[in-house]
This record gives sequence, structure tokens and C-alpha cells, in this order.
Amino acid sequence: MVRFLHSALAATLIAFAAAPAAAAKPADIAIAADSPGAVLILKAPDLPPAPTFRTAYRLALQSYDPAEQKMVGGPFGAGALFQARPKDFVDGYLILEVKPGTYAFQSFSQQDYWALCFNGGSFQFKVRPGEVLYLGAFDAAAHAIELQTLAVSSGRTSTRNSNPVHFFDTVTPPLLAPADEAGLAAVAAMMKARMPKTTVAPKAAVLTPARFGTGRDLFGLQRICGGYYQGKAKPPK
Repeated sequence: MVRFLHSALAATLIAFAAAPAAAAKPADIAIAADSPGAVLILKAPDLPPAPTFRTAYRLALQSYDPAEQKMVGGPFGAGALFQARPKDFVDGYLILEVKPGTYAFQSFSQQDYWALCFNGGSFQFKVRPGEVLYLGAFDAAAHAIELQTLAVSSGRTSTRNSNPVHFFDTVTPPLLAPADEAGLAAVAAMMKARMPKTTVAPKAAVLTPARFGTGRDLFGLQRICGGYYQGKAKPPK
């Protein structure tokens, strides 16, 4: 049995069914206007991990089809995974090299099994080749408190047989303070100092609302955020 450990702010988070993007060191990332790849940058707090864990939280994104309102690629589809480990922070930012395309925020989760699924209210954005997109400042602490509160109030503070504990439909959408001129200037200064091989200026991501369908485990028995058999978003009630 695995029990959910919670602290005053946040513990750890893992994202289900989102494949991590390439974990290149920021200093080695070389993005120019004609590059085939792209970069995502997120300002995020370096919260303390729960005991026995190395990662304080993870925020998962997955490739998204806006017309179909669904995530694409199945459980092993293209995704981006921000992991809040002390060694991954660069001056208060998390940085990922990704494939260009349209993405949506999928989940925020803690301690390998507990997750907030953004299926009922998320954001999508498009990143093009040769771009560095700044997604804004992410309020991870607020999401951690929400997840911990849901786990305690529902009595789902432990899990057996590695069964995920996911909360759906009505969770708070991703809490992102949009990028402004001051925020972009700070990102540009960080890039100049810490990403000298990247020569393009950062752009603010254009975030628009998104919804998506959830999936199930391999046997189709348990609903999970991501996984197999992912479908379209259900009509809002």
C-alpha cells in the first residue's frame, strides 16, 4: 500500500502517459530561427520534495488536436514533462526542448499516483520550429494544495497495487500568470546568461481554452488521465 504524504505546501508530482521531452542541458540547447526544434520555458517554484522523493512536482503536456478536442498519440504520444527537481531549475525556470506542434496541459500530479486531470478545463498553444515560447509563471503550490485537499476529503490518501488516484472534470485549470513585457525581458536575460547557444528571442505563448477526453488503463477498467483509449471531450454539462 502506498500512502499520500502531504506537507504545508507541496510534495511530489508525476504525470501519467506523457513522454518526457529531450532532457538537454540548457547551456547545450541551440535554437536558431531555422532550427527544426523548439523550446518551452516555464517559471515555477522550487518546492520541497516529500520525504524519499527527489521530484517536488511534475506538470505534463501532450500533443493536442483542437478540432477533435482530444490528446493524440496514445499513452506513448509526443509530450512534454516539466519536472520540479532541484537540478533542473535554472534561475527559477524549467526549460524543455520539444518537437514543434500543438500542445495542451494534461495533468498535475504528486507522488507517482495522485493527479489533477485538466480534462474539463485546460489551455492549448502552438509552438513552431525555431521558437522559444515562454508559458508564464505557474502556481504549483496552489495546485498541490488542491490535490492534497481532494485526496484527504475523498478519503483517497492511500492506494493499493499501484492504482492511480486521479481527480477529473472540475479541478482548477492550470494556474498560469500570463507573460508580460517584464516577464519576457527576464526570460531573455536568463537565456543570454544560461543558454548562450540559443540565438532567438523568447515569445509569449498564446494560450487558449482546451478540453479533452480521458483514457483508461490497459485493461479498460479504470479511468485515468491519459493512458489508453483516449477519446474526445464530453459536451460540458
